[in-house]
Amino acid sequence: MKALLPVLLIALLSACGESSSTAAGSKQCGVYAIGPNQIKEILKSQQAEPAPGRTAKDKLPADFPPELLDPQGYYRGMAVYCTVEDARKALVDQKHSDWGIYELSSDWKSNVYLADDGANHLRENATIKQAVE
Repeated sequence: MKALLPVLLIALLSACGESSSTAAGSKQCGVYAIGPNQIKEILKSQQAEPAPGRTAKDKLPADFPPELLDPQGYYRGMAVYCTVEDARKALVDQKHSDWGIYELSSDWKSNVYLADDGANHLRENATIKQAVE
């Protein structure tokens, strides 16, 4: 569970992402997320937990913030972006400092959905492949 804490932190902090206008087009999307720079150190140690996908409330820590749950009682999954540029814009819009962009080992078409909050989120857990910047 201790190793899961940084990933939950990412999930909590990046859940306020906005939908990507480029994702709606015919453009080929990667899957990118934003999160604290400490993830870069975790990736070096190869102890990184997967980026969380949509998760039932009973599988979350008891103190998980209820405002991050959808109307069905699920955590929506990590907010994700189609391109590095979309992720970079989210960093600026959300005014995060000491954060980076991470590429996930996942497929946009099969593992990303537009949630009720208007943002794109992971449907299933995905491995953090690498830090992009």
